[in-house]
Amino acid sequence: MRVTMVLCNLGMGGAETTALRLAVALRKNGIDLEVIALRDEGNMGPCYRQAGIPLLAGFQKFRLDILGLLRVRRALKRHRTETMIVVDAFRNAMFFGLRGAKLAGLSIRTILWSNSTPTGQLGDFTGRLRKYIRAGLLDELVLTSKWQQGHFVSRGVPEEKISLIYNGVDIERFASPDIVPAELPSITAGRAVAVHVANVVPDKDFETLLAACEILARRENPPCVLLVGLGTDLPEMRRRISALGLDDIVIPLGQRDDVPALLAAADFLVLSTRSEVFNVAVLEAQAAGLPVLVSDIPAFEEMFQNGREGLKVPAGDPVALAGGIAQLADDEDLRKRLAISGRAHVEQFSCDRMTAEFLALLRP
Repeated sequence: MRVTMVLCNLGMGGAETTALRLAVALRKNGIDLEVIALRDEGNMGPCYRQAGIPLLAGFQKFRLDILGLLRVRRALKRHRTETMIVVDAFRNAMFFGLRGAKLAGLSIRTILWSNSTPTGQLGDFTGRLRKYIRAGLLDELVLTSKWQQGHFVSRGVPEEKISLIYNGVDIERFASPDIVPAELPSITAGRAVAVHVANVVPDKDFETLLAACEILARRENPPCVLLVGLGTDLPEMRRRISALGLDDIVIPLGQRDDVPALLAAADFLVLSTRSEVFNVAVLEAQAAGLPVLVSDIPAFEEMFQNGREGLKVPAGDPVALAGGIAQLADDEDLRKRLAISGRAHVEQFSCDRMTAEFLALLRP
């Protein structure tokens, strides 16, 4: 089977990372797959190439580049694509991918794999989805949580067009006993270490996290918080940390490619966020044997139980978040109990399971 995966670009993010895992796994299972990045390769382009994934980039030179449609059409015809997977509902990926498939004149099955909700950063895009479905340009949707699915169905997207496939985690990569813990800054010595893995985007609630750290700074031996993700080491973030007097507590590390080693060096993961659909970073931490502390939002209801595989605190509440961080920092037995339960629980979110479900979808 010949499959083309279309993304807007390959910036570092959960959807792009999960797409890479799926692309590698599908090729190992005999799928002839190539990837189109409409804009540019982004930070993850080299990762796709290193994994042996055929990658085409730069089809869309500017926003209304109609020639981009012709470039997509040419690539699909050359690859003799049978199925197209558009990753996420970014307008460019849907427009250029789905309309390019139509122009190709082939019988291409079109699938939108979305990690977004109509209530998130993209706004309500379900109207466009309904139009694409009615016009015969979009055949199916793959969604990543029941909560997300409820939003789509409530806005008129036909339920029979939707398949639910949870994102998969490369458990072996994060659970490997061969991982050497990362060397951390000297100020972390003798202190509990939390790691916060998230890019600086509107949905991630860094303000609440920093406010919680201000509260923790009053403790005699406060835990350290490592900020890992795109934008966390930019001058604006560093100035904010310094202005709050948190230079000895909050350590901005920026985008890293050694997250498994950082998790191995930390005591627990914390995630302050306003909105999620399906957060892979939390599951990666559980695979690494870390307890997790997250904002109590609907998406996490499907991922783990509060007090059993991790802890949840009210979203946007710095006092509650500081309390949760302090609780994990002080209670080693609690950390061990949550870590053991989380490690067993995460098995159901394996990359192998996700791949098997996609293969079943692609080969009905």
